[in-house]
Amino acid sequence: MDNSRSGPTRHPWSTLTAVCLAGMLVGLDGTALTVAGPEMGRSAGASFGELQWIANAYLVALALALVPAGRLADRAGRRKVFLAGVGGFGLASALVATGTTSELLIAFRGLQGLCAALLQPAALALVRSAFGRARLELALGIWGATSAAAIAAGPIIAGAVVHAFGWPAVFLMNVPVALVVVVVTGYRVTESRAPGPPGRPAELLRTPGVAIGAALTAVAFFALFGLLFCLTLYLQNLRGLDPVHTGEWLLPVTCSVVLGAPLGGALVARFGPRGPAAGGFALLAAGITGLLVLGTDTAWAATVPATVVTGLGTGVALIAATQVIVAGAPESMSAQASALQQVATQLGGAVGIAVLSAVLSWRVAAELPRGGPVDEAAQGRGPAFVPGLHAAVLVAAAVIALGAVLALRIRPGSAGMAADPAGPPATPSQVDGEGGHQ
Repeated sequence: MDNSRSGPTRHPWSTLTAVCLAGMLVGLDGTALTVAGPEMGRSAGASFGELQWIANAYLVALALALVPAGRLADRAGRRKVFLAGVGGFGLASALVATGTTSELLIAFRGLQGLCAALLQPAALALVRSAFGRARLELALGIWGATSAAAIAAGPIIAGAVVHAFGWPAVFLMNVPVALVVVVVTGYRVTESRAPGPPGRPAELLRTPGVAIGAALTAVAFFALFGLLFCLTLYLQNLRGLDPVHTGEWLLPVTCSVVLGAPLGGALVARFGPRGPAAGGFALLAAGITGLLVLGTDTAWAATVPATVVTGLGTGVALIAATQVIVAGAPESMSAQASALQQVATQLGGAVGIAVLSAVLSWRVAAELPRGGPVDEAAQGRGPAFVPGLHAAVLVAAAVIALGAVLALRIRPGSAGMAADPAGPPATPSQVDGEGGHQ
């Protein structure tokens, strides 16, 4: 059954529920590892480099498979591909929980990333099909809020679960949620596919604003994932906090991300994406710079202003960038648009972890006497870690500041619904990308 152009389908709220639950699985897993990672590394006897690969194997596999998965979903059926991805993600999560060596953890995390690549591009395409153009903005707003909440809640939930049950439970809890999504999708979600051959990614990138939206998404997650990786080492290894207290320490930033996401959606709906995106990135750069207050014994209260500003800026910036990509793409390429957004997310996160941890290690090495234990110090065991963390913070803030400048290049109306060549006639303003907010 083809619903890609036919307006709203049956059971739209069931579709949105399934998609949001699946998105929460992926979002929780992405940030939960920042808390569970040190415990995983210790149990597997992982080196600092292996710990990076345990974090990055998922992100790299996901990023590489997303574009092919998006085209597959548009052609073969978004519901079918979504079901395969959700079921596979649950199975892969169970396998990760059984991993006892670095090699197994890296392999199973990679498999988990491949399954996530199947479910994510199909998810937003199903939402577009279920709600039609008239109610899509409401659905995207709800999806954005739940995704932000999942990313924000990841460290807190993971901290409590790791403390009570050990790190494998973080992945085992994915299994029942995946089963619920499979059942809801199987009984309540209607199939959807593109009418005819979908366009190619190069065509999508030529849609006004989409390439800039993807770049902004990558920049935001460069800082978000990279700094979370470094901050978790700081809190658990240097400050000696357990996973629960690590999650509590991050509570201001996580709560403010949840508040910032719907605020970003409302601002985009009122003013268009350019101003909220630029303002969100400016806030994020200021908040990250404020993290330079961190030292070997910094009080939690001294960090709250910086973490709150960081969280608000993240929420506003990410929703604005996502709206530019998803709402600006033709419906016949909606799965590929979702894939592009996720490619930017995962590549940005993977590069952020790699670059910021490399900057941290380089700066730590410069602080140590010749022949000192660089690998141990770079994991937060010793005061030399603090200058390394400050160097990573400065690099992240500089990259985010460039993102604020790039956001000013978004054209007015880029978050408006793009015309679909196979769909109803479009107005001239929609065709040239100026059919949104002025």
